[in-house]
Amino acid sequence: MDNKLFGVLFFGFLMVLIFGINYFTQRVDLDKVSQYKKNKYLTWFWYFYGVFYLFYGLSDIFFEGDFLFGTIWVVISITILILNYKGKVFSNPSK
Repeated sequence: MDNKLFGVLFFGFLMVLIFGINYFTQRVDLDKVSQYKKNKYLTWFWYFYGVFYLFYGLSDIFFEGDFLFGTIWVVISITILILNYKGKVFSNPSK
């Protein structure tokens, strides 16, 4: 399987996953979920997002040999991870 087909299939899988999560969360009454739990899930989402793109950038650098775009992804992911650690990625209304 070539890289373009893999990219399209992976993007399609992510979109189906996001739409599924959106459908599930629309059915759940979000007012009953505490703000602390919402913030915890949002924090873990941003950590996952940062680590995912860190690995993506490192794989671009080492396996694909694309140093420019790999470095861009690594810088973006490290920035997201640092900002998430400092609590500045999303606004936290409970503080």
